[in-house]
Amino acid sequence: MSELIKGAGKSKLRLYFTTALLLSLAVTGGLFAYAYTIASTSLTVGTVSSDFGNITASTNDTVPAYTPFGTYRGRIGAGNLFDVAPETGYQGDIGINVYLDNIDQIGYKYGMFMVKLRLVNSANQSMDVDGVDKPLTLHNGVVSFTSNNMTGGPTYRIYCVGGVYRTFPWAYLTGAGGTWAPSFTAEILQAGL
Repeated sequence: MSELIKGAGKSKLRLYFTTALLLSLAVTGGLFAYAYTIASTSLTVGTVSSDFGNITASTNDTVPAYTPFGTYRGRIGAGNLFDVAPETGYQGDIGINVYLDNIDQIGYKYGMFMVKLRLVNSANQSMDVDGVDKPLTLHNGVVSFTSNNMTGGPTYRIYCVGGVYRTFPWAYLTGAGGTWAPSFTAEILQAGL
């Protein structure tokens, strides 16, 4: 048996097998060499020193305080809620979302709550693409604005045109829960993203 194996090792079968093995190694080795032929480059990027825009709670001409009572319908005055400042050099459009963030808490006190909001420049001209006042209510807890040609540098505002509320008759009771003070949250983002 051993003679037979030694004889087969020196035959043409071994020659064909070795040739096929070398040929397959050459073809696949070429593919691997081709797949790993790469080049790289990098982009030139300026230094990052700030966000593309900022939004902060307004401290100038804010909405005036009001005093509600139980079973009472009242008015909410006009004033600024948020200041919006796009960064100088930012060329894109800006989106702003404003949320009534404690609906679950003021729902204990108010049967109705509504304020109308507007995105304005320093001359109180609308800067929103839609150009309309947007209601923020107990049933609509978010409004969205998309800027219309806002440029970096000046400060824009989320302006409360005014509003109205109606309280529950038992809202003044201490065990009623909830809170009287509506709370708002705003975010600034790139429009379309």
